[in-house]
Amino acid sequence: MRLLVPLFLARLWWRGRNQTGYRAHLWRRLGWYGTAPASRPPKLIWIHAVSVGETLAIAPLIERLLGDRDDLSLLITSTTPTGAAQVRQRFGERVFSDWIPFDTPGAVRRFLTHWQPRVGVFVETEIWPNMVAQAHAKAIAVVLLNARLSKRSARGYARVSSVIRPTLASFSVIAAQERADARRLVALGARPDQVVVTGNLKFAVDPLALRAAYQAEHQRLGGALQDRPVWLAASTHPGEEEAVLNAFLALKGVSPNALLMLAPRHPERADSILALPVMQALQVIRHSEQRDMQGSDDVLLIDTLGSLGALTGFADLVFVGGSLVPHGGHNPLEAAVWQLPILTGSYTFNFATMYRDLVRCGGARQVELQTLTDAVMGLIGPDSDRSQASEIGARAGVFQSAQSGVIEAQWAVLSAHLP
Repeated sequence: MRLLVPLFLARLWWRGRNQTGYRAHLWRRLGWYGTAPASRPPKLIWIHAVSVGETLAIAPLIERLLGDRDDLSLLITSTTPTGAAQVRQRFGERVFSDWIPFDTPGAVRRFLTHWQPRVGVFVETEIWPNMVAQAHAKAIAVVLLNARLSKRSARGYARVSSVIRPTLASFSVIAAQERADARRLVALGARPDQVVVTGNLKFAVDPLALRAAYQAEHQRLGGALQDRPVWLAASTHPGEEEAVLNAFLALKGVSPNALLMLAPRHPERADSILALPVMQALQVIRHSEQRDMQGSDDVLLIDTLGSLGALTGFADLVFVGGSLVPHGGHNPLEAAVWQLPILTGSYTFNFATMYRDLVRCGGARQVELQTLTDAVMGLIGPDSDRSQASEIGARAGVFQSAQSGVIEAQWAVLSAHLP
């Protein structure tokens, strides 16, 4: 692993060409922290969430820790700059934040010596052999929450079973999303008595928090959205924005006052999206701009983190991106909370069970690049049957409401290992 560190550093530097956050604090990824802190936080609970999705998933448990256990201190580590930005925006100075170090013996040793956590919490598919082994050796409880393991990942891990088997066995407890995940984890070396099935934290969307954020946005946007068909394209990737914008132009041709809210998965791509030729025919406002929205604006480009959940409440229709191109899709449940009709492409392998059940219950429709325009027209176009859109949205809302109990189940797992 040590021999790969120069390659890891070179990769971070290369990615930093377009996202400078990858080049920040590289020494901390090596476990170098300079002088030791004057006083270490007492009863430190360390949570590692790779990026934005994992941070949002674990956020309800973090809020509960902050609210119910004020005797604890929290450290949240990230791998990506967008994940770190989400931590700063969502939790501010209520938590400590840092980068997770490379999984080399020296970097891990320096990290654990510097922070001295009492408990370590990993989220989803995070299996770091050196980190878990050293934490276990120091009697630090190590918990894996919201664990998922696809067939493909399981096959990959099976090739290095001599490393993965003792790593999984060293977790104090593993909370798996589904029974299939639990079976794969046990097959790879986790003990059956340490694995529990608790459901998927990404099902757990807080409606009250979303509605409070919605009210804050309403003063700025509400007046400009009245009596307009509003389509949200959420978490889009390259190759999807052009299709979305062309479909929107078709909608605008028959509904001139239509509005598109476009939220790229990575907000730093906003400039490249603005440069697309199809954008030149549209009046665009960026969410980061400090001005009220006008009725003449055609597109709201959401180039900020943490605002998508609230802005979803203004939409009449939601397309969830990463699904028309092979990125595996993204979480549709913020749209379901608002009881909105949902469109998705066929690439949904990151949330395969969720989308399968959501489509089956009638809360979402699957589209392709060639059928996106017709689907949008059929649900919010001038000749559409709005009762049909309402029915799809209502079914999505029922689906989301049925996923209750996940937070309580995973909180029970976590709280059993807190000091």
